[in-house]
Amino acid sequence: MSSEISDPFGGVVVSIFISFLLLGAVFVQVYIYFDRYPKDNIWLKAFVIVLFTLDVLDSVFVLMWIYNLLIDNFGNPVAFTKTEWTAVTDPLLEGIIAGMVQGFFAWKIWVLTNNYFYLGVIVLCTLTSFAGSMATSILCFLIAESVDWNGLRNEVGAPILVWLIPAALVDLVITIIIVIYLQRAKGSIRRTNRILDRITRLTIQNGFLTATVALTDVGLSLGVTSRPYYLCAGSPIPVLFDHPNHYLSGVVFILPKLYTNSALSSLNAVRNMTSAVIIYIPTVDDSIVSSANPTFQDIGDEVASMAMSCNNIEFDHRESLYS
Repeated sequence: MSSEISDPFGGVVVSIFISFLLLGAVFVQVYIYFDRYPKDNIWLKAFVIVLFTLDVLDSVFVLMWIYNLLIDNFGNPVAFTKTEWTAVTDPLLEGIIAGMVQGFFAWKIWVLTNNYFYLGVIVLCTLTSFAGSMATSILCFLIAESVDWNGLRNEVGAPILVWLIPAALVDLVITIIIVIYLQRAKGSIRRTNRILDRITRLTIQNGFLTATVALTDVGLSLGVTSRPYYLCAGSPIPVLFDHPNHYLSGVVFILPKLYTNSALSSLNAVRNMTSAVIIYIPTVDDSIVSSANPTFQDIGDEVASMAMSCNNIEFDHRESLYS
């Protein structure tokens, strides 16, 4: 029994440790935000505070669960076959966090494109994913005391897919739209293009990372149902198998932290980079023929629009840019 327990739950402990390291990164991002932008819009501040609070709350519940499992029930193998409410709150909190982050990027895309189709696709997938996460948590809560981990996995398989597939899809859609739009905004100004390239790389890293983790969980849930590989990526539904390969369980509980860091790092980094472009005075080295250059005007508008989406631009900066 000890080897069976240490195999899957050893990965859980490692994943929780990694999630708390990522939580430390969240603390740093929040500190940077409030230190650099104390005069920000109240709604943007509220977004950061709520996102941070939910992420911390998720970590508290995870810590309560693993402490009860490994400390309070030390030497009690039966405890490893059951779950409790602190564990099943993870899908719900993760769904809320993901929905907030995806809504934040949907807002940025709307500011940049004013495209109703893009907005509709993102909102639809986000709401569907949130409904799936809520259904997963509710179902887990209702049947957690009456079934073991095996039975729980069989009951919540469908809601997990409804939760994670749309989440991964919307992450990919957001990433692709922003990358395409940024590449179209590039012109003849090398400094501006370098800034846009940095924003593009950041977008790809954040978007594809969360999408890859979610899709990994979906693929393992669909393709390897006889093994506990679906423990990865975010749904805390481990089981006790005697199969020796549970290494993929090491990314459990990490997905909420990835979403939170994605939003906060994007918010801080993009604001810094766009501010640098807005206050930048072009030189001959940047191939600026004149301040009336239409290409320069267009690109400046694109970057300024992006900065405005983060509420970090003063109009006199834009005016001085073209004077």
